[in-house]
Amino acid sequence: MNVLFVTISWPREGERNIYTHLMDEFIKNGHTVFVVCSDEQGLNKSTRVSIEKNLHVLQVSSGNIKKAPYIKKGVALLLLGWQMKIAIRSYYKQVDFDLIVCSTPPITLSGLVAYLKNKYQIPVYLLLKDIWPQSSVDFHIIKKGSLIYRFFRYHEKKMYGIADMIGCMSPKGVEYIIKKNPFISTAKVEECPNSIIPGNKLDVDTKYIREKYQIPLDATVFIFSGNLGRGHGLEFLIAAIKALGDYKKAFFLIGGAGTHFEVLRKAFETMKPTNAYLYRRLPKEDFEQIIATSDVGLILLDRAYSVPQFPSRLLSYLENKKPVLCAINEGTDIGDIVELHKCGKSVLHGDMVKFVEAVRFFSENPEKRKEMGKNARKLLIERYTADKSYRKIVRHFDIENSLKTNSTATM
Repeated sequence: MNVLFVTISWPREGERNIYTHLMDEFIKNGHTVFVVCSDEQGLNKSTRVSIEKNLHVLQVSSGNIKKAPYIKKGVALLLLGWQMKIAIRSYYKQVDFDLIVCSTPPITLSGLVAYLKNKYQIPVYLLLKDIWPQSSVDFHIIKKGSLIYRFFRYHEKKMYGIADMIGCMSPKGVEYIIKKNPFISTAKVEECPNSIIPGNKLDVDTKYIREKYQIPLDATVFIFSGNLGRGHGLEFLIAAIKALGDYKKAFFLIGGAGTHFEVLRKAFETMKPTNAYLYRRLPKEDFEQIIATSDVGLILLDRAYSVPQFPSRLLSYLENKKPVLCAINEGTDIGDIVELHKCGKSVLHGDMVKFVEAVRFFSENPEKRKEMGKNARKLLIERYTADKSYRKIVRHFDIENSLKTNSTATM
C-alpha cells in the first residue's frame, strides 16, 4: 500500500518525532510512505525530494510558518496547499496512492486534502493535533465571529467532513469534537493518541551532566524542554521559580526554542535565579542525556485554553521513566490520566499553592518518584506505542490484506 502523509513539517535528518515513529510503523508492516511537508527556507529555495528505502520525503519550499509574525504566517499557510498540490503533481505523478494520513495544524490544507481524496478515490485519516481556530480565540489572537474566524472555522469544518476517520489525542478530545461539531458522525471520531516506538533508558554519567549544566548534584531536577510557546503559560513557571527561590531541594531545567524563549531569557536576566537553568536548543545526544539525568517532567498548559491539549513531550518523560507534574487547564485530561495510572500529579495552571506543594512532594519522596517512574514506563507501553496507533488507523480501511505487490512506485 502507498500511504501519502500530509503534514506541515518533517524533522531534519537524524531527528525523530511522533510522525516519523508512526510512519516507520507503516513501513515495518510492508507499506511505502510518501511524505509531503513544508520546507521553511523561503520561496527562492527549491522543492526537493529524498528517498530512503520505502520512505519518500517531499519538502515543498514555502514561506515561514513557525517563526513568523501572524500575518506572514497566515499568508504562508494559505499558499502552502497550492504549493504542495503542484509539488505532488510533479514529483509523485506516477504514484497510485491508497490512503491519505494528514495531521493538523494546519486546517487550511482542507482544499488540498479534498483534491487528493477525489483524485485518488481513497480514504483519509485525520490526526487531530490541535483544535483550531478555537485555540487562537482562547488567547485573543482571533476574535470569535470575526471574518477571519469564520474563514478558518469553514476550513476546520471542511477538514472534518473530508476525513473518513478523525483520531483525537485523548478521550476528552473525542468528547470536545463531537460536542462542538454535531454534524460529525460520532462513529468516525476516536482516540488515536500521540505515540512512539519506545527505546531503552539511556545510561548516563549523572555527575558529569549535572556539572556541565550547572545543576546541583543533590537537587531534584524538574525539566521543561521543547517548544516554548504562549500556550504553556510560562509566566506561571517563572513565578514558581521565584516562589521556590529559597527551596534548595528543587531545581528547574528549562530549554528549547519558540516564541516565548525571549520572555524566559529576559526574566532570567532580571531574576538571576540560583534554582533554575535556561538553555537553547541542544544537540540530540545532549538533550537525551539531560532528560535521563532529570527527575520529574513538567507539563504546562495555560488555563486560558478551553480546548483539550495533549503535549507530545509527555512521551519522552514516560519513555525515560520520569514521573510527571502537570499544571494544566480544566479542559485537558492529561493530568487525569497521569494520576489514574499513578505516575504523577496534576494541578490547575495558576494554582501556585498546589504547584509548590507538588514540587515539595517530589523533592522529598525519592522512593515515590522511583515508583511513579516505573508506572510511567508501564503507561507508555500500554497506551502510547506507535504499533497501537498504526493498528487503529488501518483497521478501518480493510487494507492489511490488500498490500500491493509492487508497492514502491517508479519515481
